[in-house]
Amino acid sequence: MNTRDLEYFAKLVEIKNFSQVADEFSVTQPTITMSLKRLEDHFGIQLIHRDQSHGQLTVTTAGKQLNARAKVIIEQMQLAEAELARTRQSKIKIGLPPILGNNYLPQIASELIKHGLMNNVETVESGSDDLLEQIMSGKLDIALLGSVGPMNETNMDVTQIGSYPFTIVTPPEHRLAQCDHVAFNELGNDAFVLLSAGFVHVKAFEWFKKESQTEPEVIYRTPDVSILKKMITQHVGIGFLTNIAITDEDNLVATRITDADQPLFTISVVTRKNQILTPEMKIVKEILLQN
Repeated sequence: MNTRDLEYFAKLVEIKNFSQVADEFSVTQPTITMSLKRLEDHFGIQLIHRDQSHGQLTVTTAGKQLNARAKVIIEQMQLAEAELARTRQSKIKIGLPPILGNNYLPQIASELIKHGLMNNVETVESGSDDLLEQIMSGKLDIALLGSVGPMNETNMDVTQIGSYPFTIVTPPEHRLAQCDHVAFNELGNDAFVLLSAGFVHVKAFEWFKKESQTEPEVIYRTPDVSILKKMITQHVGIGFLTNIAITDEDNLVATRITDADQPLFTISVVTRKNQILTPEMKIVKEILLQN
């Protein structure tokens, strides 16, 4: 038995058509037929019932059981291929959301230089949700991710290193800038500019909306934190960001939200479970944990 037989079988279970599966893999239909026979001979049980009179395929109970396991095997093989491809690369790929990159990269860079690893590292910037998908699929070696509260990814090795509140961000001359705090339900008449999908801020914003039963207007979304800050500065709308995203140079004010039991922007260092880290990757991970 080989993994390609399992790939053919999983696709056959999905679309239930021999010729379409053959087209999907650019092979002949007899190839798919023989592959299924090999699996049924190997396990000694019928996996697919073929109703020739009606031209229908039915997956047997045994076939459904094998399909569930086959999906796991195929996923793990694809991940292994991605990880082995990564080990052939000279660069260690680190995922950094823009907000964390702006705050952590200068500290990380100085440590990487001390260890002679600066030229061995390539950073990838995107929202934390996007970066999590990339590390799950083996496209990244390690990531510094934000989440709404603690991360609970069973197939990830997660080490939490900090938590910070979400805030309302305005220019200094805005009415809210004069307030020490604000309840989210007081913002129903305000227009927001927000980060776009892929950033954990979207989930946090939805939490505040739901819990406060407030529906403020969102007039613009962007994946670029710098553009978002400029739009806030130009009074296009108020913002919703974790307080560590705001620096003195931004000339913006972060106002505390008073809602009870609110989620926090939680920062974690993330790698895949069972991932074998090279000595260089171990050093990079330790640098991320210490900063």
